[in-house]
Amino acid sequence: MDDKRVPGKPVTRRDFLRALGLSLGAVAGAGVACGRGGKTAVPAATQAVVPPTSLPTYTPTAVPPTGVAAATALPAATALPAGEAAADLVLLGGKIITVDAADSIVQAVAIRGGRIQAAGTDEQIHALVGPATQEIHLAGRSVTPGMIDAHCHLQVQGLMNTWYVPFLPPEVKTMADLRAKLAGVVAGTPKGEWVQGYFLVVAEGGLPTKLDLDPVSPDHPVWIMQQGGHYGSCNSLALQIAGITAETPDPTGGVIERDARGEPTGVFYNHRAMDMLRRHAPVYTLEMVRENIVSTQPLFAACGVTSFHDNNVRGVDTVAAYQAAGQQGDMMLRGAVFYTLEWPSDVSRALKEIDYGEGGEMVRFAGFKFLLDGQAKMAYCHAPHDGVRWDLPTWEPQSFKEAVRALHDTGLQISVHCVGDAAVDLVLDAYEEAMNANPRPDPRHRIEHAILTTPDATRRMRDLGVVACAQPQFLRLTVEGYTSIFGQERGKRTIVTREWLENGVHLALGSDAPTTPWYTPQVTLLGAVARPTRDGTPYLPEQALTMEEALRAHTMGSAYALHEEDVKGSVEVGKLADLAVWAEDPLTATAQQLYDIPIDLTLVAGKVVYQRA
Repeated sequence: MDDKRVPGKPVTRRDFLRALGLSLGAVAGAGVACGRGGKTAVPAATQAVVPPTSLPTYTPTAVPPTGVAAATALPAATALPAGEAAADLVLLGGKIITVDAADSIVQAVAIRGGRIQAAGTDEQIHALVGPATQEIHLAGRSVTPGMIDAHCHLQVQGLMNTWYVPFLPPEVKTMADLRAKLAGVVAGTPKGEWVQGYFLVVAEGGLPTKLDLDPVSPDHPVWIMQQGGHYGSCNSLALQIAGITAETPDPTGGVIERDARGEPTGVFYNHRAMDMLRRHAPVYTLEMVRENIVSTQPLFAACGVTSFHDNNVRGVDTVAAYQAAGQQGDMMLRGAVFYTLEWPSDVSRALKEIDYGEGGEMVRFAGFKFLLDGQAKMAYCHAPHDGVRWDLPTWEPQSFKEAVRALHDTGLQISVHCVGDAAVDLVLDAYEEAMNANPRPDPRHRIEHAILTTPDATRRMRDLGVVACAQPQFLRLTVEGYTSIFGQERGKRTIVTREWLENGVHLALGSDAPTTPWYTPQVTLLGAVARPTRDGTPYLPEQALTMEEALRAHTMGSAYALHEEDVKGSVEVGKLADLAVWAEDPLTATAQQLYDIPIDLTLVAGKVVYQRA
């Protein structure tokens, strides 16, 4: 199927932000991947940035200036062996934020063979310069370990740019806007062909129904997802093609919305329900998947990301496409993929059809992914809420536990999407039962999002060694939705990052791109340290992290989440030379400055994969 986007004036970040009713402030230049002056253009449909004009500032922890870096040099760099081989590359005259156990700050770093050879003072590192050594003079700029996005959907980010029609602000702010754009798309699409797209919000709230879509699309089946990916809408023709009627039962774990007469409205909640409609629509080819994997990596590289975990890889063939990209040299970033299980039959596929060892050095098959509920409207909770369903896990609990046990026995990791507190507790029950039956050392299973949790869940995550992978930037876009659905009191349990850290829970951070309009680590870090809402007011500021803590969670914490803390996540001798050079110091930045700091260089294995013009 060809890209069905309608030609016209491109959507800019400025337009997008105005449409959301947000002040512009110090927004990075429109169309730039990450901050000011970058080379990689970013489709505004998937990289809108929320400006921090009214955000609170945070007080950074004092750090030694570059001139006194020698006092905190890494021990391994202060006693270089005689006859040490010359470095391939050195970075001199900067502020190297090592994220080691002592949060050391040094001046310079040497790289040899794609790994960190030494870190210390300029004098120490300059001693490793040979005739063929490349030198980069930082002029005081800061260097961090490469950012590790512990939860994203990289190839789906590419799909949003190529396969689906965007129905986004500022062009689409209301239901009338959505109908107007859909009419234009339909006019340019041959009769009978599907129109598939996605939207972010409509001013009226709620979701489009077939009554909204039918008048402008009588001859085209239509399927439009909300950008979060867990619910969507179709028109009457699509329902007819799929054979979905009043007599069609809801699938386990999903909801087909119905009107007062029991007729489907065209709205579907959770993937199992959406799959009943989507299996009748055209699907993208594996070549498109491969292209999306390749073409999306530069966007992440331009923001200092050197590794990513794709936590929702649907289909054995999509796993194979990632692995082929790794084997054939198409990966500039390091990737890890989790195979998603939506249906019980997916368990046998996971056990029989996936080659866990393929992918080469740049792509790992990390394990398995479940989604135990959907977005907040469908959060599986212990008590009623004001969404659509509060008491519906996507898997029948016993079959879920059995699947977790079978996959635990493979020796790989399991990660589970959880929004509601009952979902988190069911996952912890399943993990505990699997670990008791087969006490593997340090399985390091994960809970993704963990939006709403109980205090007891914090204790259990710590005791079971479960990693919490969070996206605190969700608060900027959706905290009003959380509090309206869960209530103000229960909302106080939303993304309790400070509680997790203080109680010994391992924390990783990720973007969840393209679920929100952002994929940059700057926005993720800002969410962690300032927890801003739409108007910039901090939400539960007592749960905020320091910048050092947030940076550690986005580097070492994310490396730990994949059993890779010994080779990634900090600037230490012997680790992979995956680095980000920041134009300004993230540790001393205000919230507004942090939001807008561009990345000057991104290095993977000591090779430059992005350089700002």
